[in-house]
Order: sequence, then structure tokens, then C-alpha cells
Amino acid sequence: MDILSRLLAPIVSESLGQPIVVENRPGATGTLTMAAVASAPADGYTLMFTGSSYATIALLMRNLPFSMDDFVPLSRLTLGPTLLAVPSGLGVKTMAEFVAAAKAQPGKWSFGSSGTGTSVHLGGELFKMAAGVDLAHVPYRATPAIVTDLLEARIQMSVLGVADCRQYLHSGQLRGLALSHSERMPEFPDLPTFAEVGYPDVSASNDFGIAIRAGTPAPIQARIEEVYRAAVQRPEMVQRLADMGLIVVGTSSAEFKRALAADAARYAEVIRVANIKLD
Repeated sequence: MDILSRLLAPIVSESLGQPIVVENRPGATGTLTMAAVASAPADGYTLMFTGSSYATIALLMRNLPFSMDDFVPLSRLTLGPTLLAVPSGLGVKTMAEFVAAAKAQPGKWSFGSSGTGTSVHLGGELFKMAAGVDLAHVPYRATPAIVTDLLEARIQMSVLGVADCRQYLHSGQLRGLALSHSERMPEFPDLPTFAEVGYPDVSASNDFGIAIRAGTPAPIQARIEEVYRAAVQRPEMVQRLADMGLIVVGTSSAEFKRALAADAARYAEVIRVANIKLD
């Protein structure tokens, strides 16, 4: 998210004729940033980059210091497809083989994620529900540690961003069983989507977007939406982001709102059933 915001900043700055200052406020699953934006004046001078938790944070935390109505989503800028990866030495080559092997030893296999409540954790839980398998969740502080343990087969599965495991898929050390995207990726033409292997409702994507304080005048909202959509769709930016495992979409505000509602609806049940909470 930080890299994307900084790549787009000079382009947007030139279009608006205003300097863009990127301020990174990590912590509390993004709620520190969200609280700051919610309390900022609705004048168009404070924007917010959003991640995958934007659609689910209100489902995971009951006592937020703001309301999601304090924000207006302007554009989903990129999609970050993920995939279900397993160690090549696990002895399974297809999703059907993995599910059968996991069912044969319930509770003995585990899957890693980059933290409780993250999109990849929720994607893993969605897969568990859809496939009817019992896998123990192991949260990690950082993705490289997940990859290391996956390579050493200390865990048996993880949902990872394409960029996080690309080199190990190409080297054959990891095997991808299903891709969370609407279609196969040219880079991995033999990797089927979750829908193709029988799990159309399993989804986990590292998405990034731009939002603004609710109440900002409509012409300002429209102008900022316009310049960010144009910036991210520049050919050189599309290629640069593709190298990072991101697919440019640059949706309209209306499309972004519909996508967020669909994401929230998809994850609400798994959050309830798995009793996933962040507070």
C-alpha cells in the first residue's frame, strides 16, 4: 500500500497542481489511519489508501472510534490475486488430492497467514468451510516467515500473494493448487482458479483503493477519483504494478462500493462461524 501510494503521488500531484504528502500510519489493522481521516475536515485535502481490511474491519472490531459511514470509497485501484500454495514435498498435486489427504488426518495439518483477520486468513477459513477440512490456523507476523515454514513443510498450506511466492512456484519448491481470481494468470497458465476446482465462493485478494472523508463536496470527490483512476491506468504503471503481483482495475466509486458490499457479505459468515475477533 505504501509503495503504491508513493508511486501514484507525483502523477496525481501533477494532475491536481497540488503537492501530495504520503504519511504512513501503521498499526491496529489500519484503524489509526482511519480514525485520523474520520476526524479530518471534509475538504478534500486528506485522503486514505485502503487495503483488504476496509471491507471487514467493522465485522472484526466492535468498538471502532469511527463509523464506516465517515468515508466514501472513490476507486478500487488494484487487485492482488492470491493462491493456495503447498510444499512440493507434501505429495499432493491437485486440490482434490489435498482435500482428501487433509480429511484423512483432521486437525493434524495447519495453514499459515499473515495475521488474524487478514484477507488471506479469511480466505483460508473460507476454504476450510467450503472443503470441509480441519486445518489449524497459525498466524505469523510477516509473510517471509510463512514462506520459510512452508518450504520446510512445518505448515502444510498458506494463501499467499503471487509476488510472495512467485520464485518458489517457478523453481518447483512450492506448488499452487488454486488461484483466487476471476481467470487464470498468463504467468501461471496451468494454475486453475478456485472456481475451476469446485470452490467458487473462496476468495482472498490483497486489494488497494482510495477513499475520502464523507461530506467532501461531490465535485472534489469526482476530481480526485478521476485523477487516481487515470494515474493507475498509465501503461508504465500497469506494468510496474504487474511486476509486483498487482492487477490494475481503477474502478469507479460506484463499482468500488458494490465490490466492498460483496466482500463484506462473503466474509461475514466465516467471521461469525470461526469466531474471528480483533478486540
